[in-house]
Amino acid sequence: MTDRKLCGFDVNGWRDIVAKNWRLVPGDEEELGTIDFVTSCPLSSVVEVGIGDRKEWIGGPQADRAPHGLGGGWGEIGAESRRVSVRALLERRDEDVAKLVACLEGSARGASYNVASIDEGPDGSEALQEHFLEALSVGRYRNGSLIWRPVLAALYAIEKGLVGAEKTVGLVCQNRHGLSVQRLRMRGARGVVAPERRDSAKQFECDWGYEALVHAARTAAIGSEGISSRTAHRAIAKSVGRAALGLQCDPELLRMQNGDWEVIDLSRYDVAHTIAEWPSDLGVHDCDIVLVETLTEGSLRERLFDCVQRVSSTTVHILPADAVARGALLAAQRARDGAPIYFDFLPRLSTIVFGPNGPANFDLLKPEETLDAGRVYKSPNPAGLAIPAGQANVSLYLRKEAAIHPRKATVSIGSPLQEQAAVKLWVEQKPAAGRAKIILEAQALGRSFSVDWDQAEEVTETWEQIINNLETKVSCPKRLVLPCGMQPWQDSERTEGMISLLQSQTRRISPDWDTLALKLGQRPFGQYCISSDGEVPPEVELSDIERLDVLTTKAIETTRMRLRSETGPGTEDNAALKFLTWQFRRCPDEVADWLMDCIETADGKHPFVKFPASWVLIYQGLGRVVKGEVAERRALKLLLSSDIESWVWNRQSAGMAFLLSRSETAPFQIHRKDVKRLVSRTIADFRQNFGEEYTKFNYAPFMLAGLLRWRLKEPAALVVGTDPLASDLYAVIEEAEKDFAGRRRPSANLKRRRDKWAPILRDLKAELLGEGANPDLLLDAYTAGNA
Repeated sequence: MTDRKLCGFDVNGWRDIVAKNWRLVPGDEEELGTIDFVTSCPLSSVVEVGIGDRKEWIGGPQADRAPHGLGGGWGEIGAESRRVSVRALLERRDEDVAKLVACLEGSARGASYNVASIDEGPDGSEALQEHFLEALSVGRYRNGSLIWRPVLAALYAIEKGLVGAEKTVGLVCQNRHGLSVQRLRMRGARGVVAPERRDSAKQFECDWGYEALVHAARTAAIGSEGISSRTAHRAIAKSVGRAALGLQCDPELLRMQNGDWEVIDLSRYDVAHTIAEWPSDLGVHDCDIVLVETLTEGSLRERLFDCVQRVSSTTVHILPADAVARGALLAAQRARDGAPIYFDFLPRLSTIVFGPNGPANFDLLKPEETLDAGRVYKSPNPAGLAIPAGQANVSLYLRKEAAIHPRKATVSIGSPLQEQAAVKLWVEQKPAAGRAKIILEAQALGRSFSVDWDQAEEVTETWEQIINNLETKVSCPKRLVLPCGMQPWQDSERTEGMISLLQSQTRRISPDWDTLALKLGQRPFGQYCISSDGEVPPEVELSDIERLDVLTTKAIETTRMRLRSETGPGTEDNAALKFLTWQFRRCPDEVADWLMDCIETADGKHPFVKFPASWVLIYQGLGRVVKGEVAERRALKLLLSSDIESWVWNRQSAGMAFLLSRSETAPFQIHRKDVKRLVSRTIADFRQNFGEEYTKFNYAPFMLAGLLRWRLKEPAALVVGTDPLASDLYAVIEEAEKDFAGRRRPSANLKRRRDKWAPILRDLKAELLGEGANPDLLLDAYTAGNA
């Protein structure tokens, strides 16, 4: 065991140091047992050497000495593309894993156990962990693993006798953006002392970040002239990295773009003078000892030590620059000997399960557990979920401790289930080894599925709000919000976007209201210019919003003239009114009043109504623009006081469906007697399509889904077995399904309509049975009706 080669990598891109337990001796032989360090110049790179098929990337000290990528003064080999910084690889600005492998190989290879440092915080993300582990695998680094930087520094301190068992250690580590502070408890385990990590490090952004130090040194190197083709060679000078880290800087000879030589001298530059900002409290007051880990030297290092000492009430030790590399070598040694390296926690990952007392949080990764580094954690008790009969997918909520918002994942299981099926959800993860594997197993199907956190939909509600929303025993479709987006605002190959139309139409005395209304009513990729809540995409410039407001004012005045029966540009039809209503709730309030005044006109004679088809715009426009409880109350009263039995599917039925589906408050303003009448109307709208081509079907399922939102007021309403109205609705859906299926020679259009409505009808039946699992049912119904 003791004759195996071991290697510890501290490849960070600022000052790479690799520690290994062997060295080469004359005669190309290897001598085991002596610690040898391979160091790269600050701000290390990998370079491309060779030509044609013999091109390859090399890193480490050899890349430091190469002229490749150092500018035009070096001819073709000086091309910028032939040099890539290690920071670019670690920040994943360049994701070519072969270059990261070259970086490792340039320092060491051939060890039996390999440990590499990984930062805590954003620069040690799960995605970077996976990228780094892939490099270790591709480079065939045996027994490769990643360990947090503070842990490696603590291992070095343990080895040097600075800390012992049962002590709490504060680790202050310098990083890209400033400082990170980690608290580790030292545990005695199997004859050694091992650090225990119980939480993520706290991040303090400040002037101490390596990135800020490099920027200051690079500015000093470039001079007042700034970056240009004349100064580019200075920006990549080795002196920049040395000055940024406080290392000794001797005058450096640089080759310029034109092939001439220039001397850069930063020997008197002190980057410590650029640091002004400092955290007043690092949270290490109650630690037994504080350790400072930094790659800097000289006065910069001394100033960092003094600053930490001032805000600490205990002993402070500053570690040598190679402490992390030495700690990584010690970790490799422990891995070889089977000794504990460190104990880690895994960020909590939770889902929601339904039990006897309703929905509740379920921790797939429990926060109180720590585990031996390198061991794979698997949820000891999987979460038990269920997929309702008829469903072809399962939705579940997930919460990660480090994520700002929870997420909702939807997993497709193929064809709809014939009966309800139980599923289990669990997690497998190893510390500092990338993303957790989230597994969904359906034993009834004999299959398991992978749940992708990154592909899941982000949910803005808090975890507690989600649970509270799920507590209703009977589901309720979410309020319909038709989203907006930039697609209709921008020009396409076929048509002008809204931005171009606004710029041209604002200048016209008589705007083309039809074209403007048509653009507002278009829905490319499921997104309108303006959302149904009246919101405009945040990317739209203020100047374009002001143009929209100008046109809105013109449309209001044009419509007022039409109401007064005055003639003028645009008063000959309802085009300006249509433009206003397609702004949804952004439309001025008086437009809703005008529309309701029109509906109230007893004799039906009104400037808005020149033709019977005008009523479609009146009712649907009202459903689009009405907002506020007072206006909604008036609209509902108008509709409910009319002869519901004679409603027209795309007029009154459509307007009521819009109200119930899009409003937070409308469902609370109707009563049982109103619901009963609306259910009858919905059934009639269903049946008038039987035996036909279903061209008048759009708003019948939509109205039914909107009625389900009455459950906000009456949670147990419209459930088969408890509410006769639900049974009537369920029966008419089954009639529609039989009518669709019973046609001998259906037309192509009928087949298309049957295919798009089939899943909506299936979801509506599930809702009526109290087994609804599609909160986006209203959006799906709207999409089906407008596809």
